[in-house]
Amino acid sequence: MGPRAVELVARIIDGLEDRSPGIGRPPMPTIKVVEALRFFVREGVQWRELQATPKRACGSTLRRRLEVWSATALLRQVHAALIQMVRAGPEDTSWDVVVDSCSVRAKHGGEMTGPNPTDRGKPGTKYHVVVSTDGIPLAAVPSAANVHDRRLFPHLLRLAQIVCASIGKLYADAAYHSAENRGLCLQDGIQPHIREVGATHGSGLGAVRCVVEHGCAWLLANKRLDRRHDRQGRIVLALLQAACIFLVANRVSGF
Repeated sequence: MGPRAVELVARIIDGLEDRSPGIGRPPMPTIKVVEALRFFVREGVQWRELQATPKRACGSTLRRRLEVWSATALLRQVHAALIQMVRAGPEDTSWDVVVDSCSVRAKHGGEMTGPNPTDRGKPGTKYHVVVSTDGIPLAAVPSAANVHDRRLFPHLLRLAQIVCASIGKLYADAAYHSAENRGLCLQDGIQPHIREVGATHGSGLGAVRCVVEHGCAWLLANKRLDRRHDRQGRIVLALLQAACIFLVANRVSGF
């Protein structure tokens, strides 16, 4: 993530966040907090190892700001603003999206953890992701690793619809197949391309679904996300949203 992307994210946060100057020490500049967040998510250091430098804030300052941003859903607003910037165009343009998930180990446990059926029942967390077919992450939410994908489908669909003018087609694998999920798509005018359970291979959905698999790989390239370190669910959600924000900010800034 380049300097222009960091400045862009900090500028959006300052525009959305109402931080009236008070008495006493002036608040830490947002750009230093964003730079600390970028470094923290990418490098996966411990909170105590995140020391203040002339360009970034320390770990305690970052954690306090993340708590405030989580309480006001500010990171979700920043994410939506960036998506509208990268996909600026006619409001009636429909988007095609892909839904999938990936699991990571949660050695230290915490909220939103459960036995991972793909990792011999060890504690884990699952990241549910919806991505546009041109590779833009539209939403991501964590859950326990033993939560079935189709249970999170309605929530992911709502999050995607918040940032999309409209959705034309939705692609997903058999884990999302259910009459209820197909009905949710059809009632909103979305064409569901969801592989049915037991259907033979060769549907051609893999050529489209590889986009969301790449998106999951980009998220897990951040060392703080490829293993579950934090016990609090809201912190995990904030870090996951931050990773999506940085991916979109890079696209807007031309990196």
